[in-house]
Amino acid sequence: MPEKPSLRAYLKHYAEGGIPREEMLTAVAAWDFEEQVRDELVIEPMYQDNTFSVVYSAAAIGQITDDDIDEIERRIDARS
Repeated sequence: MPEKPSLRAYLKHYAEGGIPREEMLTAVAAWDFEEQVRDELVIEPMYQDNTFSVVYSAAAIGQITDDDIDEIERRIDARS
C-alpha cells in the first residue's frame, strides 16, 4: 500500500513559496484527513501528518493565515 502524502510537509512547501495559494486551498480542502488518535495513556503528542489539527498548527506557526483556514473550512462544508 503506498504511503499517504504528508499534509504537514505540503503546508511547509506552500509556506516556502513552492505552491500557489489557490492550489493549496483546493488541495487541502480535498485532503484525505485521518482521525486524530488520542490515547489517554500517552503523554507525548502523537505527530500525525494528516489530521485537521495540522492545518491549525500551520496557522499557529505562520505557514498559513486565518483567512486560509476560513476558506478551507468553507470549501469542505460546500463539499458535504
